[in-house]
Amino acid sequence: MHAYVIDGYNLLHAMGILLGKVRAPELARARLRLQEFLVAAFGEQAGEVTVVFDAARAPPKVPREQTYKGLTILLAVGQQEADDLIEGLIAHHSAPKQLMVVSSDHRLQTAARRKGAQAIGSTEFLDFLERRRQGSREAGRDEPEKKDHLSEQEINDWLQEFSGLEKEPDLKDAFERYDFEE
Repeated sequence: MHAYVIDGYNLLHAMGILLGKVRAPELARARLRLQEFLVAAFGEQAGEVTVVFDAARAPPKVPREQTYKGLTILLAVGQQEADDLIEGLIAHHSAPKQLMVVSSDHRLQTAARRKGAQAIGSTEFLDFLERRRQGSREAGRDEPEKKDHLSEQEINDWLQEFSGLEKEPDLKDAFERYDFEE
């Protein structure tokens, strides 16, 4: 299982959600949209995902680390850029070979590969998630189909279970009213 470190704004740009200059309220909506997307994409594995956002002008009371439905959200507050924070995460990761860094930034891809981590561009990562989604949908096709009829053995079992009901006094009217085969 991989752990994922994602360059948040880089991925938002690749998704086409952020274009040009964006004000703070739009950035907040974009971050939330990305977080919801990732939670849906990773499901129970969301706890393996860390998303890093630049936050040079974040309000002072905003926590640098947050959790959102299992995702870890890190804000690069102050002078530090998201790239610097991501490089630090790569350098200090306990098992870099189990780490996938998601960014189209060549600096981060180089840092990841230097430590033995996998690096994937944001567009390629979106393709990866789509293939993963299609694979799980196709895996669902392998499930046995629900049957809408009983097998011959099941029919015989039920007939055996209910044999003799025509002799029950409380059911006599039902058997006379309907033409059941005996």
